[in-house]
Amino acid sequence: MMKISQILLGFTLLFSTGLTACGAATPAPPPPTATTVSLLTQPEPTLQPTQVVQAETASATTVSAPTATSSPTSLPTPSPGPSATSTLEPTVTPAPSPTPVPSPTPEPAPVVSLPPDSTTKINIRSGPGTDYPVLGQIEPGQSAPVTGRNQDNSWWQISLADNSLGWVFGELVQAAGPTDAVPIAAAPPPPPTATPAPQAAAEVEGSSQGEQGGSEPQTPAELEGQLRCGQDFCVTYQAMVPIWENGGCIGNHSIYVTVLQGPPPGTPMDGVVIGDTFNNIEVASGDKGPGTAEVTLWMNSMSLKVKRHIDGTPYTSEESYSFTSHDELIPAEVLAANGYCDGSVEKCRWAQQNNQVCRGHYSYRVTFHKFD
Repeated sequence: MMKISQILLGFTLLFSTGLTACGAATPAPPPPTATTVSLLTQPEPTLQPTQVVQAETASATTVSAPTATSSPTSLPTPSPGPSATSTLEPTVTPAPSPTPVPSPTPEPAPVVSLPPDSTTKINIRSGPGTDYPVLGQIEPGQSAPVTGRNQDNSWWQISLADNSLGWVFGELVQAAGPTDAVPIAAAPPPPPTATPAPQAAAEVEGSSQGEQGGSEPQTPAELEGQLRCGQDFCVTYQAMVPIWENGGCIGNHSIYVTVLQGPPPGTPMDGVVIGDTFNNIEVASGDKGPGTAEVTLWMNSMSLKVKRHIDGTPYTSEESYSFTSHDELIPAEVLAANGYCDGSVEKCRWAQQNNQVCRGHYSYRVTFHKFD
């Protein structure tokens, strides 16, 4: 029996081998048990795509480059991820647009003006001083552009309506704008003063010859040519009376008027009506002596001019500057030059601010001359 069994087993194996060799289907092997695994039936491990991806991403050396003889192996395409360059590039933030700087507002030009509530007009002169002729006047409420100043800042040079230049006293007007930048303007030479009439010679110190510093005296024709103003009567002299001639600080408060006619030095002329620009006061020459008159100056300010003859003949006239009894309206230089405040400009300015000058007691002289 044993021998027969061995023969049958051998035949069975041979038959099975033959069937396998001929491609006959073999029955499915029994499922493996948990304890025994046949090496013949164990499937070979399958290379998963995820393992390839991990190998590629983990290290560049795990994937060999294909050789010239080997055919390329098709590998799964890894899912795209952020490249190194995209993550390392900094985000470019656009620079903010510069904020436009507003242009500075141009500073207004300096001007001088006369307050609207002023009770008198201010004279415009051809130079920085009361010895210069009057070119016109600034009315209350009017203003004018400033073009220059004198050395001590007491006078302003202004531009007039006809583009000519004039000067106004700084303490009588209000300045506005950047006055610190106003340049110093050259002043024209002061005009000569007319020789006073014989009867007024004792009242006026000096003469036109003395004011010219010893130069040769001018001829009457030369002097007349400089003093003519284009009016029937011209202002040829106006000045404050010095303190020693006015009786000190308890002295007079008057305007002494002289009227002359003919070629310089001229002769007294009577019957000429002089008055203030507000038509409040009128006097006639000859009232206080040949060719003279007097106007009382109370606590006020006024400009004078010739108005007419007493027979009704009308006259045109140049206007004087503003005579005032208010010491704060009088230039400190004028006060000092006439002996007030011991002749010190600084003391006069201090006294004006502290009401310690000769308030109200100031007198003036003015001469009107008719050459034809």
